Amino acid sequence: MNALTYKVHTAETVKSTNSSVKTLAKDGAPEGYVLVASGQTNGRGRLNRVFFSPKGTGLYVSILLRPTFALSPYALTCLSAVALSDTVLEFGVDCGIKWVNDIYVQTRKVAGILVESSMNQDGSFLYAVVGIGVNLFPPIDGFPETIADKAAALFNIPYDEELRKRFLKRLLIRFKRYYDQLPEITFYDIYKDRMVGIGERVLVQEPDGMRYGTSVGIDRQFRLIVRYEDGTEAAIDRGDVTLL
Repeated sequence: MNALTYKVHTAETVKSTNSSVKTLAKDGAPEGYVLVASGQTNGRGRLNRVFFSPKGTGLYVSILLRPTFALSPYALTCLSAVALSDTVLEFGVDCGIKWVNDIYVQTRKVAGILVESSMNQDGSFLYAVVGIGVNLFPPIDGFPETIADKAAALFNIPYDEELRKRFLKRLLIRFKRYYDQLPEITFYDIYKDRMVGIGERVLVQEPDGMRYGTSVGIDRQFRLIVRYEDGTEAAIDRGDVTLL
Protein backbone atom coordinates (compact mmCIF):
# COMPACT_ATOMS: atom_id res chain seq x y z
CA MET A 1 0.00 0.00 0.00
CA ASN A 2 1.05 3.59 -0.61
CA ALA A 3 0.91 6.50 1.81
CA LEU A 4 0.56 9.66 -0.23
CA THR A 5 1.53 12.79 1.71
CA TYR A 6 0.71 16.19 0.28
CA LYS A 7 2.67 19.42 0.33
CA VAL A 8 0.36 22.06 -1.11
CA HIS A 9 1.66 25.18 -2.80
CA THR A 10 -0.53 28.00 -4.11
CA ALA A 11 -0.13 30.53 -6.91
CA GLU A 12 -2.27 33.29 -8.35
CA THR A 13 -1.91 32.80 -12.11
CA VAL A 14 0.44 30.44 -13.95
CA LYS A 15 0.71 29.39 -17.58
CA SER A 16 -0.21 25.80 -16.70
CA THR A 17 -0.11 23.98 -13.38
CA ASN A 18 0.85 20.77 -15.17
CA SER A 19 3.74 22.43 -16.99
CA SER A 20 5.01 23.98 -13.76
CA VAL A 21 4.85 20.70 -11.84
CA LYS A 22 6.45 18.74 -14.71
CA THR A 23 9.43 21.10 -14.53
CA LEU A 24 9.65 20.57 -10.76
CA ALA A 25 9.36 16.79 -11.26
CA LYS A 26 12.37 16.81 -13.58
CA ASP A 27 14.28 18.73 -10.90
CA GLY A 28 13.53 16.03 -8.33
CA ALA A 29 10.46 17.35 -6.48
CA PRO A 30 8.96 14.64 -4.25
CA GLU A 31 5.73 12.75 -4.70
CA GLY A 32 2.83 14.62 -3.19
CA TYR A 33 3.86 18.06 -4.39
CA VAL A 34 0.61 19.89 -5.20
CA LEU A 35 0.29 23.18 -7.06
CA VAL A 36 -3.02 25.05 -6.84
CA ALA A 37 -3.56 28.11 -9.02
CA SER A 38 -6.33 30.70 -9.17
CA GLY A 39 -6.00 30.93 -12.94
CA GLN A 40 -4.05 29.70 -15.97
CA THR A 41 -3.05 31.60 -19.09
CA ASN A 42 -2.30 28.44 -21.07
CA GLY A 43 -4.41 25.70 -19.54
CA ARG A 44 -4.40 22.46 -21.53
CA GLY A 45 -6.60 19.41 -21.87
CA ARG A 46 -6.23 16.10 -23.72
CA LEU A 47 -5.05 16.22 -27.33
CA ASN A 48 -3.48 19.63 -26.60
CA ARG A 49 -6.86 21.36 -26.45
CA VAL A 50 -7.17 24.70 -24.67
CA PHE A 51 -8.74 24.50 -21.21
CA PHE A 52 -10.50 27.79 -20.39
CA SER A 53 -9.23 28.66 -16.91
CA PRO A 54 -9.58 32.35 -16.02
CA LYS A 55 -8.68 33.67 -12.60
CA GLY A 56 -11.41 33.80 -10.00
CA THR A 57 -13.78 31.16 -11.36
CA GLY A 58 -12.30 27.72 -10.92
CA LEU A 59 -9.94 25.29 -9.25
CA TYR A 60 -6.78 24.36 -11.14
CA VAL A 61 -4.58 21.81 -9.41
CA SER A 62 -1.74 19.46 -10.35
CA ILE A 63 -0.46 16.59 -8.21
CA LEU A 64 3.00 15.04 -8.63
CA LEU A 65 3.15 11.27 -8.29
CA ARG A 66 5.99 8.76 -8.49
CA PRO A 67 4.30 5.33 -8.68
CA THR A 68 6.57 2.37 -8.02
CA PHE A 69 4.28 -0.16 -9.72
CA ALA A 70 2.89 -0.81 -13.19
CA LEU A 71 -0.48 0.67 -14.15
CA SER A 72 -2.63 0.61 -17.26
CA PRO A 73 -2.30 3.84 -19.26
CA TYR A 74 -5.65 5.23 -18.14
CA ALA A 75 -5.65 4.06 -14.51
CA LEU A 76 -4.54 7.38 -13.01
CA THR A 77 -6.94 9.33 -15.21
CA CYS A 78 -9.86 7.14 -14.18
CA LEU A 79 -8.84 7.19 -10.52
CA SER A 80 -8.87 10.98 -10.71
CA ALA A 81 -12.26 11.01 -12.42
CA VAL A 82 -13.76 8.87 -9.67
CA ALA A 83 -12.22 10.99 -6.90
CA LEU A 84 -13.44 14.16 -8.59
CA SER A 85 -16.94 12.83 -9.21
CA ASP A 86 -17.05 11.64 -5.58
CA THR A 87 -16.31 15.20 -4.52
CA VAL A 88 -18.91 16.74 -6.82
CA LEU A 89 -21.53 14.34 -5.48
CA GLU A 90 -20.49 15.11 -1.91
CA PHE A 91 -21.31 18.76 -2.60
CA GLY A 92 -24.81 17.80 -3.68
CA VAL A 93 -24.48 17.95 -7.47
CA ASP A 94 -25.34 14.91 -9.59
CA CYS A 95 -22.73 14.17 -12.23
CA GLY A 96 -21.37 11.58 -14.63
CA ILE A 97 -18.06 10.68 -16.28
CA LYS A 98 -17.56 10.97 -20.03
CA TRP A 99 -14.79 8.64 -21.12
CA VAL A 100 -12.10 9.12 -20.39
CA ASN A 101 -11.45 12.29 -18.43
CA ASP A 102 -14.41 14.67 -18.29
CA ILE A 103 -17.00 15.31 -15.59
CA TYR A 104 -20.46 16.22 -16.85
CA VAL A 105 -23.48 17.73 -15.14
CA GLN A 106 -26.43 16.88 -17.35
CA THR A 107 -25.10 17.55 -20.87
CA ARG A 108 -22.36 20.04 -20.01
CA LYS A 109 -18.73 19.66 -19.01
CA VAL A 110 -17.80 21.08 -15.61
CA ALA A 111 -14.33 19.58 -15.17
CA GLY A 112 -11.50 17.86 -16.99
CA ILE A 113 -8.41 15.84 -16.17
CA LEU A 114 -5.01 15.69 -17.86
CA VAL A 115 -2.44 13.11 -16.77
CA GLU A 116 1.07 13.48 -18.17
CA SER A 117 3.87 11.07 -17.35
CA SER A 118 7.49 10.22 -18.02
CA MET A 119 8.61 6.61 -18.08
CA ASN A 120 11.90 4.84 -17.49
CA GLN A 121 13.33 2.53 -20.15
CA ASP A 122 12.00 -0.50 -18.29
CA GLY A 123 8.45 0.85 -18.47
CA SER A 124 8.24 2.00 -14.87
CA PHE A 125 7.19 5.52 -13.94
CA LEU A 126 9.73 8.28 -13.56
CA TYR A 127 6.86 10.53 -12.57
CA ALA A 128 3.22 11.32 -13.34
CA VAL A 129 1.46 14.66 -13.05
CA VAL A 130 -2.31 14.65 -12.53
CA GLY A 131 -3.90 17.93 -13.59
CA ILE A 132 -7.50 18.68 -12.60
CA GLY A 133 -9.48 21.71 -13.70
CA VAL A 134 -12.94 22.45 -12.32
CA ASN A 135 -15.35 25.20 -13.40
CA LEU A 136 -16.58 26.02 -9.91
CA PHE A 137 -18.26 29.39 -10.52
CA PRO A 138 -19.58 31.14 -13.66
CA PRO A 139 -17.06 33.45 -15.37
CA ILE A 140 -18.06 37.10 -14.99
CA ASP A 141 -18.06 37.57 -18.77
CA GLY A 142 -19.45 34.10 -19.48
CA PHE A 143 -17.82 31.23 -21.28
CA PRO A 144 -16.26 31.85 -24.71
CA GLU A 145 -18.63 31.42 -27.63
CA THR A 146 -16.77 28.32 -28.79
CA ILE A 147 -17.69 26.40 -25.62
CA ALA A 148 -20.72 28.32 -24.32
CA ASP A 149 -23.11 25.52 -25.29
CA LYS A 150 -20.86 22.78 -23.90
CA ALA A 151 -19.44 24.08 -20.61
CA ALA A 152 -21.03 24.93 -17.28
CA ALA A 153 -20.08 25.92 -13.74
CA LEU A 154 -20.58 23.50 -10.90
CA PHE A 155 -22.09 26.14 -8.62
CA ASN A 156 -24.30 28.88 -10.06
CA ILE A 157 -23.21 31.45 -7.48
CA PRO A 158 -20.57 34.22 -7.33
CA TYR A 159 -16.99 33.29 -6.48
CA ASP A 160 -16.68 31.89 -2.95
CA GLU A 161 -13.12 31.37 -1.70
CA GLU A 162 -14.15 29.29 1.33
CA LEU A 163 -16.20 26.95 -0.85
CA ARG A 164 -13.23 26.60 -3.21
CA LYS A 165 -10.95 25.66 -0.30
CA ARG A 166 -13.42 23.11 1.03
CA PHE A 167 -13.79 21.55 -2.40
CA LEU A 168 -10.01 21.25 -2.79
CA LYS A 169 -9.65 19.66 0.66
CA ARG A 170 -12.30 17.04 -0.04
CA LEU A 171 -10.87 16.32 -3.51
CA LEU A 172 -7.39 15.67 -2.12
CA ILE A 173 -8.81 13.39 0.58
CA ARG A 174 -10.78 11.41 -2.01
CA PHE A 175 -7.79 11.17 -4.35
CA LYS A 176 -5.46 9.93 -1.60
CA ARG A 177 -7.97 7.27 -0.55
CA TYR A 178 -7.90 5.61 -3.97
CA TYR A 179 -4.22 6.22 -4.67
CA ASP A 180 -3.12 4.65 -1.39
CA GLN A 181 -4.87 1.42 -2.43
CA LEU A 182 -2.93 1.08 -5.70
CA PRO A 183 -1.94 -1.10 -7.47
CA GLU A 184 -5.26 -2.63 -6.44
CA ILE A 185 -7.90 -1.02 -8.65
CA THR A 186 -10.74 -0.41 -6.20
CA PHE A 187 -12.56 2.16 -8.33
CA TYR A 188 -13.30 0.23 -11.53
CA ASP A 189 -16.96 -0.50 -10.79
CA ILE A 190 -17.58 3.07 -9.61
CA TYR A 191 -16.10 4.49 -12.79
CA LYS A 192 -18.13 2.06 -14.91
CA ASP A 193 -21.38 2.87 -13.10
CA ARG A 194 -20.90 6.63 -13.50
CA MET A 195 -20.11 6.60 -17.21
CA VAL A 196 -22.41 8.62 -19.44
CA GLY A 197 -23.16 7.79 -23.05
CA ILE A 198 -23.18 4.00 -22.80
CA GLY A 199 -25.42 2.65 -25.56
CA GLU A 200 -25.26 5.92 -27.46
CA ARG A 201 -23.91 6.60 -30.92
CA VAL A 202 -20.36 7.95 -31.01
CA LEU A 203 -17.84 9.30 -33.48
CA VAL A 204 -14.35 7.88 -32.93
CA GLN A 205 -11.49 9.95 -34.29
CA GLU A 206 -8.45 7.73 -34.60
CA PRO A 207 -5.02 8.49 -36.06
CA ASP A 208 -6.04 6.88 -39.37
CA GLY A 209 -9.52 8.42 -39.70
CA MET A 210 -13.02 8.68 -38.24
CA ARG A 211 -15.60 5.93 -37.68
CA TYR A 212 -19.14 5.81 -36.30
CA GLY A 213 -20.25 3.28 -33.74
CA THR A 214 -21.98 2.68 -30.42
CA SER A 215 -20.40 2.97 -27.01
CA VAL A 216 -20.71 -0.42 -25.29
CA GLY A 217 -18.71 -0.08 -22.06
CA ILE A 218 -15.15 -0.38 -20.78
CA ASP A 219 -12.75 -3.24 -20.21
CA ARG A 220 -10.57 -3.80 -17.13
CA GLN A 221 -7.87 -1.56 -18.61
CA PHE A 222 -10.42 1.29 -18.84
CA ARG A 223 -10.40 1.16 -22.63
CA LEU A 224 -13.70 2.17 -24.24
CA ILE A 225 -15.42 -0.66 -26.08
CA VAL A 226 -17.06 0.56 -29.29
CA ARG A 227 -19.20 -1.51 -31.64
CA TYR A 228 -18.77 -0.12 -35.15
CA GLU A 229 -21.46 0.01 -37.81
CA ASP A 230 -20.06 -3.10 -39.49
CA GLY A 231 -20.60 -5.12 -36.30
CA THR A 232 -16.94 -5.30 -35.25
CA GLU A 233 -15.85 -4.19 -31.81
CA ALA A 234 -12.67 -2.44 -30.71
CA ALA A 235 -11.11 -1.33 -27.42
CA ILE A 236 -10.24 2.35 -27.80
CA ASP A 237 -7.19 3.56 -25.91
CA ARG A 238 -6.27 6.64 -27.92
CA GLY A 239 -7.83 9.30 -30.10
CA ASP A 240 -11.03 11.16 -29.33
CA VAL A 241 -14.63 10.02 -28.84
CA THR A 242 -17.60 12.35 -29.38
CA LEU A 243 -21.11 11.55 -28.15
CA LEU A 244 -23.67 12.15 -30.90
